[in-house]
Amino acid sequence: MVTKIGVHMAQRDSHPKYSQFRFDTGSLSLNFVATMRHRGAPPRELLTTPDALARWLRLVGLITSPVSLSSSDHEEAVLLREAIHDTTQSLISNKRPRKDDIERINRTAKFSIAVPQLHGSADGVKWETAHPVEAALAVIARDAITLIGDTGRGRLKMCDSGSCRMLFVDTSPSNRRRWCAMSICGNRQKVTMHRQRKLAASSAA
Repeated sequence: MVTKIGVHMAQRDSHPKYSQFRFDTGSLSLNFVATMRHRGAPPRELLTTPDALARWLRLVGLITSPVSLSSSDHEEAVLLREAIHDTTQSLISNKRPRKDDIERINRTAKFSIAVPQLHGSADGVKWETAHPVEAALAVIARDAITLIGDTGRGRLKMCDSGSCRMLFVDTSPSNRRRWCAMSICGNRQKVTMHRQRKLAASSAA
């Protein structure tokens, strides 16, 4: 399990292909958790700055207008992310989640979210909030609560790749998915197994 201290020790100068945000976990909150890549190896932090966090929030549509994030905003967001990760991972591993993680998620979910407002001519809707970062984190926390507390949490999985360990929602009919994505970790495992078979055959010969 990645500790809060481990977050600050994460690699920041990762290979470009591991420096891209992923949005294929099956939920908003787990997409947020995936902003820390390769948790089973030396982790790769993608939310390295407040600006990086603002970019992610814009990409998922939680912030639609330019906003300046403080270092405190950034720290709170990362702590929420790790609380969601650790709680979800504990449930997947059939362990009891940490009380302080649960409390952080619940506390963040209580923040007021943006509300819809009509334009003057009533021909469009604008979502408004006096605290855009808190509102965005509240949406993420509420998504996590719905995901974790729902009876469907048996679909929560962790990638079998020892270096990846990304959390995701298994939407396959059989609920037997092993990899975060077959085209990424699944394919890497196939290549590794193929090389091992060739090596074994060569040794036997």
